[in-house]
Amino acid sequence: MLKHNLSIALKSLAKVKSYALTIVMTLGITLGVMVAMYNLNYQIIAAPLPYPDQDRLVLVQGQLLAADGEVKRENYLPFLGAIEAYKDQHPGIETLALHNISIDVEQSLPNSPTFNTGAITPEFMQIVDAPLALGRHFNEDEGLNSNQPVAIISYDVWQTHFSGSSDVLYRSVTFKGISFIIVGVTAEHFAEPVLATPTWRTDIWLPYDYRDTQEPLWTFSSNQVHLVGKLSKDADINRTQLALNNWVMARYPAAVADSPTVANTRVKWRFTTYRDRIIGDAGNTSVMMLAGSVVLLLIALSNIGNLVLSRAVEQQRAFAIQAALGAQPHHLFKQVLVELSILFVAALIIATGVVSIILSLLKAGYAGPLARLDELSLNLNTVLFAIALTLILNFTLAWVVSKQLNYNAIIGALQSSGKGSGVQVSKRTRQVLVSLQVFFCISLLVLCVSIFKQSWAQLTAPTHINTDNTSQIALNLGTLLNEMSTQQRAALVLEATERLNQHSDIVRAGVGSYPPISYWLEQFTSYHSQLEPGMDKPIVTHKRVWGTRVYFETFGLTLTQGRHFTDAEARDSAPVVIINEFMADIIKASGQAPIGAKLYARNSSDPITVVGVVNNLNLPNQQPISRIYRPRVNTMYPIIVLETKPNAQLSRQGINDLLAQVHSQIRVYDLQTTEQILSSHLKAQRVASIFTIVLSLVAVVLAGIGIYGVFNYAIALRRYELGIRMSIGATPMAIFKLVLTENMQPFFIAVIASTSVLFIGYLSAASTPMMQMMSVWSWLIPVALIASLVVAITILSAWTIIRQPAQYALKGA
Repeated sequence: MLKHNLSIALKSLAKVKSYALTIVMTLGITLGVMVAMYNLNYQIIAAPLPYPDQDRLVLVQGQLLAADGEVKRENYLPFLGAIEAYKDQHPGIETLALHNISIDVEQSLPNSPTFNTGAITPEFMQIVDAPLALGRHFNEDEGLNSNQPVAIISYDVWQTHFSGSSDVLYRSVTFKGISFIIVGVTAEHFAEPVLATPTWRTDIWLPYDYRDTQEPLWTFSSNQVHLVGKLSKDADINRTQLALNNWVMARYPAAVADSPTVANTRVKWRFTTYRDRIIGDAGNTSVMMLAGSVVLLLIALSNIGNLVLSRAVEQQRAFAIQAALGAQPHHLFKQVLVELSILFVAALIIATGVVSIILSLLKAGYAGPLARLDELSLNLNTVLFAIALTLILNFTLAWVVSKQLNYNAIIGALQSSGKGSGVQVSKRTRQVLVSLQVFFCISLLVLCVSIFKQSWAQLTAPTHINTDNTSQIALNLGTLLNEMSTQQRAALVLEATERLNQHSDIVRAGVGSYPPISYWLEQFTSYHSQLEPGMDKPIVTHKRVWGTRVYFETFGLTLTQGRHFTDAEARDSAPVVIINEFMADIIKASGQAPIGAKLYARNSSDPITVVGVVNNLNLPNQQPISRIYRPRVNTMYPIIVLETKPNAQLSRQGINDLLAQVHSQIRVYDLQTTEQILSSHLKAQRVASIFTIVLSLVAVVLAGIGIYGVFNYAIALRRYELGIRMSIGATPMAIFKLVLTENMQPFFIAVIASTSVLFIGYLSAASTPMMQMMSVWSWLIPVALIASLVVAITILSAWTIIRQPAQYALKGA
């Protein structure tokens, strides 16, 4: 019986190839998007981390608090405090490990490649049971204060720089003049616990003694430094956190008593689980993407439902013959189910290909820096979900179609005749289909317009920095950090900058610290200054940048008041400062004139004089804040900001050759144009804009196809009636208005429904970021767009009737 039904269904579908292809492609694409988003959400929200005892793995984070409890700095982890905590024993903590990320230039491989490095204690990889392709982990003899120059490289470094050679073990990599013997290679499937930015991937791990951070102090904190741990079995996380917090508070006050900048402060440490740290806000983004895919699928299903119902009406005489021969309603249901099953299986095959493409795009970073993308795959869980969803949709649609087929009407169809008679899709069903498609489409478009408006505003907002022909060169000083004094390094850095100024393609170049926006995506620490000296005086939170005059001018800071630095002030690190207008307004509010005002480091009596005011910056992903710019030649991690002649191309190797003339240890470890750097910071906004545009277009196209199908079917049913109206004097415009009035009814129902849902959502979650993005335009644009679509489709569907004399409409349905 099944074979017979299958044969009939195949022959029947072969006669309606366009119908079959439309359903297969529409369902295949939208089902594929839905399944891919399910896979993403499962991986981010539900899938366990690939580490043993994942619930026991924690990251120690902290805050710097004033005496009154006010939070002065987030993510404050005293560097020396972390090391001392690592050395000590703590109740409820089985293991602690230290982790320090950095970027360094390898000095023995061709072209001096730049690598992301991770300085770790042996426990770091052991607590996540990092899989290895070759070799071993660091052992206890290579722990803190052992000074053992060994290294573990990533699988990608092994393949790219060592050609996957099996004898890579006991070869070496060189950083800052030290050769590190390679003792291990991580496995290709190793999912590194990302504790820094989501895009961070470590290339080479070194022992913690070779961290690229200043000497440990209780008064120093850096977002490059991490303290992680594994809790004991059955340990209470809150009690363990309290014990560790008591431990640090027993030591911190005495350790910082002689430091005026942090005197009378305290620190508070807390645990963040690996899952919370790794996932971050990615769950919110992935859920929004899933919601968009669900709405697309619902629109597609409404479209498909209309096609299938129309197809069932076309088959009414075939069904009637089967009924006359003894077929019962369940036989007709089976016939519909088999035909739909063929289409759904074909759609499932298409969907599988769509899922694979989308997962590849996600893993390539086209959706921005989402968490756990490297772990995405077309796994068994996803396949089972796709099959289950397909079966549910298949049986549901078959059931709906069978319920729409009136068995008695089908029996009577053999005797029926005449225009528009016989089994039909009811007017109510048609209106429901249109209302559903319009409802889903408007709701989705409102969200898309809201997100697009905000993303586009950030993409097009003026940053007030100079992006025309400017670049940033981050320098690595190698062994000079330890071998030379600050003054000696400053002389070399200035000489290197002067060599660049003499380059034929370079207009000007200046040196400084990390600029307000750079290749480093993490936000830098905020600092505090006071307008009056004294421990109890109010503070001003600000960002700080060091540099020379040319550095700041090339970056794009425009002087609005006062003067700029002199070269002598930069060489001498003079106690003068330039502030931005945001901070100038704060000084004005205190009753002082900005120029000549004095700033004091927290709890310090040494003044710094304001000599100039520059424009505010409008940088992506950064809130408006006070900024100060100090004169100094940065010698730790100098960055040269330069302007080139139009169309000039700088190469890393060419710059390295020039720098080698100054000193062999000075190398480039990052070279990017300002446009490239700005683009990397705007990636999330760019992805959101593209995603919402594509999602909106697909939604409108799907809804348009579905609405056209319903309207066209309704016109076909009323063709004879409309012809009669025209024959007795109705004008084409009158016919169009009549049809439009009927077609607008489901549109208004959908508008009222979607508006009500959005209004209820706004009232219940007005403080959420999504609801705060919405405005009247977010609602008005989608409504106007879909209203125009309904009018256009009405014209298109009625055009064959109203453009011709009445006799053409009277010839037949």
